[in-house]
Parts: sequence; C-alpha cells; structure tokens
Amino acid sequence: MIVASETLKGKRITLQKAVKSFAMAQVHNNEVKKSLPELSPWLGWATEEYAIEDSYEYLQGCVQEWDKGTEFNYMIFDENKNFMGMISALNVKEKDKCFEIGYWISTRFSGKGYMQEAVTLIEKEFFGLGINRIVIHTDVLNKKSANVPQNLGYILEGIQRQALWNKKEKRYRDINTFSKLRSEYEQSL
Repeated sequence: MIVASETLKGKRITLQKAVKSFAMAQVHNNEVKKSLPELSPWLGWATEEYAIEDSYEYLQGCVQEWDKGTEFNYMIFDENKNFMGMISALNVKEKDKCFEIGYWISTRFSGKGYMQEAVTLIEKEFFGLGINRIVIHTDVLNKKSANVPQNLGYILEGIQRQALWNKKEKRYRDINTFSKLRSEYEQSL
C-alpha cells in the first residue's frame, strides 16, 4: 500500500491531509459557496444546494479513502493558513503505478499559480513513491484548468468525446486527457 506524507510544504502553500471536522466543513463549504460561479460550470456537485453537511460527508469520505490507500485528498493552505481549495490523488492503482489528479481552488486564489505549485508538490511526492504515470482530466471548455497541466509539461493524449454528463446543461461534455510519466518528470528536474 502507498503511504503518502500527510503534509507537503511548498514555497507559498502547504498541502495537508484532509481532516473531518464540522469546523473544517464550514470553511470548506464557505469557499465553495463564494466560488460557485467559477466552479459550478465544471463540477457537478458545486451547486447552491451544496450544504455544510455535504462538505462534512465529503471530508469524512476523504479520511476513509486515505486510510484505504485509494485516494489522497489534500487541503491547500496559504502561508497565512487560509484554506484555498483541494487537490487529490484519485483512483490510485498501486499495481499499475498510476492515478489521476483532481483539483479546485477558491476564486480569490485563482490565476496566481497556486494550483501549479500544488500539482508540482503532488508530482514530487508520488513520483518519489514509485508512481509511473499521472493523469489530469479537464473539460475542454475549462481553459484555466487545462492551463495547469499544459504549463507543467503534461502531454495531451487526446480528447474523450462526450465523456461526462453535465447535469446543469443536460448535455455531454468533451474531456481532455493529459498525462505525465515519471521519466518525463525526472528529465525536467
């Protein structure tokens, strides 16, 4: 089983293993609510109806998945300990040595390179643990999200046509598939 560090420290941010508490659920939910105009087009769960109880349930699931070694969900904090968003190593396949990164960041921190730093911290940790391949999926219309892997040297493998149902728009969306291999990561050091 992969054993990941609970804290990853960068130059401007810290990634901390997600914790389940009502106080953290309130903070999480507050940032989601403030960022709904930017999050809701891309994340089906980001709706006006998303309640503190939903945040708490999500954080509870984060802890359970971490303990099973199938997902590693990190909260992102700035140097002032402000909660900024989430980044996760999802669908960890230890046998295949691969996983997918999922992320979101609060609007007030968007566009400042914080998510690139978070992805870089995840890469360093997990390639160091023997992972061979990391995948990032983005909606083809979500240019800001796609900029993260593009700026970090991920390869666009292709577009999955009509791969995701958008409940709000009642239509399928196309999804970019980006990847980076450990050998590519090591060459960039």
